[in-house]
Amino acid sequence: MISVVIPAYNEEERIENSVLELYSYLDNNFNDFEIIVVTNGCRDRTPEIVKNLIDEYPNIYHLNFKNEIGKGGAIIEGFKVARGDIVGFLDADGATHIKSVDTLLNFLINNGIDGVIASRWLPDAKRIGYDSKLRVIASRSFNILVKILFQLNFKDTQCGAKFFKKHAIKKVLPELGLTDWAFDVDLLYRMKKYGFKIVEVPVIWEHKDGSKFDLKRMSVRMLFSIIGLRIKTLPYLSWFGKSKYAGWLYQQLKKL
Repeated sequence: MISVVIPAYNEEERIENSVLELYSYLDNNFNDFEIIVVTNGCRDRTPEIVKNLIDEYPNIYHLNFKNEIGKGGAIIEGFKVARGDIVGFLDADGATHIKSVDTLLNFLINNGIDGVIASRWLPDAKRIGYDSKLRVIASRSFNILVKILFQLNFKDTQCGAKFFKKHAIKKVLPELGLTDWAFDVDLLYRMKKYGFKIVEVPVIWEHKDGSKFDLKRMSVRMLFSIIGLRIKTLPYLSWFGKSKYAGWLYQQLKKL
């Protein structure tokens, strides 16, 4: 079985198209699959639209949280109930082309590895649409920092399309703690710690209008999130990472 988690926050304009495109692909290519849409903190019609889809399509499931639990929090909740032998997630905007979803899943199934992650920055990747120079600079700077702090030798840790074998997800799930935009780094770092083989695969990625990513505000949050994660994972600083003082400091830094 294939389990795909879609975290959704105020996505009424595109959630139906994204889910149905994925549904059509999975229905035509796999005997058994499920799509788990996790809505959280929505102030629009997203939960209602997903509920209507459930009534018509039997392989769609819905988890709804009234409070915002973040992209990572939504994915974690979806992982907890996923039943598939392969478990992954896709962003709700449908930026990763469905042909690339097929590429990712088949690469994972046929190559004896533990996971695949989509990359917009490998040589064979294709990026469609406008992406500001400032955003590109911020993305590449973040990637360099991640490599320095975590020795994760990926060109793109943040692309919203990743799939893993169930045994790998079960191993790291209890340790996942970051629920914001730095969730992907946390997930990949845990995978590396346990020696799972994760391969980066080039994809077709299209910029979508209406992104929830506020470059100025979220860049600061992501910076302090990964620094906090590094503190928590260093043995000689782990006592601080687990203390109430670390939590307080992180909350103060996020307000900057």
